[in-house]
Amino acid sequence: MDYASDDEIDAFKAKLPPGIRIVHIRRLGFATYLNRIKTITVLCKQQQFDTVIVSGQFSIWMGALLKILHGTKLFVGAFVHGSELLIGGSIKRRLTKLSLNKQDAIWPVSHYTESLLHKAGVSKNIKRIPNGIDISEWENSSKEKLSWEGYPNLLTIGSLTKRKGQHNIINALPVLIKQYPEIHYHMVGLPVEVDVIKQQAKQLGVEDYISIHGRLSDGDLKKAYNTADVFCMLSEENNGDVEGFGIAILEANMNGVPAIGSRNTGIEDAINDNVTGKLVDAHDAEEVLAAMQQLLTANKAALQANCRNWAMAHDWNEVVKPLL
Repeated sequence: MDYASDDEIDAFKAKLPPGIRIVHIRRLGFATYLNRIKTITVLCKQQQFDTVIVSGQFSIWMGALLKILHGTKLFVGAFVHGSELLIGGSIKRRLTKLSLNKQDAIWPVSHYTESLLHKAGVSKNIKRIPNGIDISEWENSSKEKLSWEGYPNLLTIGSLTKRKGQHNIINALPVLIKQYPEIHYHMVGLPVEVDVIKQQAKQLGVEDYISIHGRLSDGDLKKAYNTADVFCMLSEENNGDVEGFGIAILEANMNGVPAIGSRNTGIEDAINDNVTGKLVDAHDAEEVLAAMQQLLTANKAALQANCRNWAMAHDWNEVVKPLL
């Protein structure tokens, strides 16, 4: 990730299994794309790969190019999240559609993403495969909590952007506060639109009910999940940027935390409605309140067990089987 520190990158590389190599192509404006094309085509020619898996708009274009260059000698499969089909102008979207139709396999990560493929005119070789998590990173993690006051503690993990929907939860806070006067909303992630969020909270008079924590270390992130009572992700589309699934919801579930998420997004596949959380209209504060009441008054032990079982069913070791 562009915002990862050198130490984080080195730690990630140290965990890679034997045989896995990262080729890092640094951003140099428009030259970045030329460098990517050159590096990828040369690697495929030198290494004689028989399989290429792509993800992301530009990578999907590259997959089509490689398919043209190598034909049936090369199997190309694309993971699709949704935004690839919507971002950019009509030329980019048409190029993406044409490129996807050249792939040997297309793997949308949710029903929502699959519906976007069909709307775009892509319908062949589609097999839905959800996102997953590495259960081993969470099974034996500490149950230590952070010193957050308030009840219930609401949590969102993700960059502070319109797509992640933090503003929708803040809009609901005046209604939630009437029922839960000690409620507190915690936002963890890159503070991309932090000024907008702060201004919104001030206008609604709820600035004392929110905390913005920025990025957290892996250790503190796990403590944040342990501290939360309800995980919230009221995402919405923003200029073609959409929520394709919602992996953070599974991470919350792995820690026994139920989730409230938006309908009509990929989050519908991340939440088992009425079992591990609730799906709501992101713009309906009363519906958010009703969902929260249902989760907070449910049998806690049973709800936590449901959440963990759901998360474990999305372990990458299980999710990956259809690819093998």
